Amino acid sequence: MNNVASLKALYLALGGDSADVAEASTIVDVLNAIAVLLGGDGDAVTNAEAIDNITAVASALVPDYEDIDVTPTTSEQEITATSGKTLRKVTVAAVTAAIDDNITAGNIKDGVTILGVTGTYDGT
Repeated sequence: MNNVASLKALYLALGGDSADVAEASTIVDVLNAIAVLLGGDGDAVTNAEAIDNITAVASALVPDYEDIDVTPTTSEQEITATSGKTLRKVTVAAVTAAIDDNITAGNIKDGVTILGVTGTYDGT
């Protein structure tokens, strides 16, 4: 497979129509078609210009990721990305007895462990 054929395959993988590049015979022709497919202009006259155009458009398509750390609570929480960003990772802290002041040994039946706290309550 030559470079033009490889670029045509890339064009198709990006969702382009094979009819759009059927007559393309040069690398620049196919690179321009890819640039147009990605939302750029297709007016490059050299390989370097076509690649610069595609690079500029593609970099605008890369999501702006953010990571969010969540502290558990006794209430449901909705985790959403900041406007214009994409969630990459949400980390939820371990649930411990610290979420509720009532989780103490004296409030838990003797021998029962809840969130790392072993109860001492004997029922009297």
